Amino acid sequence: MQVLESIRRSANASWYAVRGDYEGQVERYVVSTPGSRDICNRPELLGVAFNLALEGCVTSSLVTAPFRPLLEQHPEERVCAVSFLRGGLNFELRRALHSAYGFNRHSSAFMSSQRYREDGRWHVKEDMYRKLDIPRDAILVMGDVVATGVTLENGLRVVIDHIISIGSSVRALVFYTIGCHKAEKALSAIDQRMRQAFPGYERTILVYLEGKFRLVDSKSELRIGIPGTDLIRRGALVAPELEASQYDRPQYLLERCAIYDAGSRAFDIPHYARDVIDYWEQVLALAQGGWTLGEALLERWPEGGSLDREAFMAARAGAWEGVDQAFLDDLYHRQRAFFRGELAASERALAAVARERIALLSQVGGLGAA
Repeated sequence: MQVLESIRRSANASWYAVRGDYEGQVERYVVSTPGSRDICNRPELLGVAFNLALEGCVTSSLVTAPFRPLLEQHPEERVCAVSFLRGGLNFELRRALHSAYGFNRHSSAFMSSQRYREDGRWHVKEDMYRKLDIPRDAILVMGDVVATGVTLENGLRVVIDHIISIGSSVRALVFYTIGCHKAEKALSAIDQRMRQAFPGYERTILVYLEGKFRLVDSKSELRIGIPGTDLIRRGALVAPELEASQYDRPQYLLERCAIYDAGSRAFDIPHYARDVIDYWEQVLALAQGGWTLGEALLERWPEGGSLDREAFMAARAGAWEGVDQAFLDDLYHRQRAFFRGELAASERALAAVARERIALLSQVGGLGAA
């Protein structure tokens, strides 16, 4: 069992430490910001707007981070932002470090990476473009979406091998992700290797944006989901602020994935928009077949079916520590109203939501009329 322990809560950035199962050398945090909640709730936030939102939430989190002294007190020319292309570019780490700490002499490193699936297993190809000038005693700052973890595992193996070969060294690694438990698994192995390779290595820090999501697999009880790709809220360890935000509008909770494809979301808008629209067209077909809004919501968030106050509070006590009672009371009433809405039993309500999403995504994606 894992729990989020509140460290600091504010309008700009709320920090939680992940405690419980699988604790080890990797320091684990969840941070919630307005920008990262928008990213998870609003897939129509795409292109440059998506980049800016992600940069903004990373900047806000760096300003308030529990590990701020590690970065701020380190020589800035020995801080290196490492990006796996394309998705890692979206985190805009170089600019975020400048905005948060005024860094101007920090360096950047890049390598290409494209995963593919063969015989049921995920692999990496196209990883030969590499610009990996890593300074000695470096603090590496990275960001990427983590689903299966193969990009992270392969990329960091290449980076470490290169650092060893050029006689450089690493002091710490800070990794931002919208991801799942695979990030911890990969970084635990990387932490062990870093400590073996570099005697001065101190810390591995993993920062989840908005929550530790679940990865869809063959056992996921969903009508629509892509195994090895989709990151979902059902059964996840999400920040209190993200849960509260998902009761603002039904589509927030109904999205197929918390992030979809981060590379195309920024750099290939028509492809990305078509992917999200395809999902909502499937939802529309299910609604036309009799699936109701309430049924769709409960599939993505089953606990909404139980509106008993004691059960609600017990579930939150098992997931969060240090969250004030006033927030929990408000959250309970919001969930109750959300799942008891008068339209919840209507397939027409679900169809209306799907049509609205299709029209909006067609517009912002430049695909014309749906």
